Amino acid sequence: MRARSEHGFTPLELLIAVAVAGVLVAGAYTTWQKYSNQQRLRTAAIQVASGLREGEERAKAERTTYTVAFIASSPTYVISRSGGGFVEKAALPAGVTPQASDTVMFSPFGQPDAAHTITLQNSTGTRTASIDSAGGITYQGP
Repeated sequence: MRARSEHGFTPLELLIAVAVAGVLVAGAYTTWQKYSNQQRLRTAAIQVASGLREGEERAKAERTTYTVAFIASSPTYVISRSGGGFVEKAALPAGVTPQASDTVMFSPFGQPDAAHTITLQNSTGTRTASIDSAGGITYQGP
């Protein structure tokens, strides 16, 4: 009888190693996807708060009415000057949309028409960006 070689792996050992590696990669990918989606949602809340601030500041600086309009399930929102002249169409991060339509109107003095809460959503949950009736803007932190 010949002695078994001590070099290399048997096909069964190789198959087990590949299967274990596959399970580890699949688990890491799922975790990374969830983390990425959470970060997109967080970034979107910050972006919407900045967009509200931009509308508020432009209204004050130009002494004219500005609106920031959100459409449910749309990946974009619009900051615009009443009467035309300035329109910015901003895109939210991939997969993030507002839950409901809402339009925030700023007076020529930067005062919002009312308190508003914009709820953003994606596959990992929701986050909010808000403006109170005095113009204070906040967003839901980490």
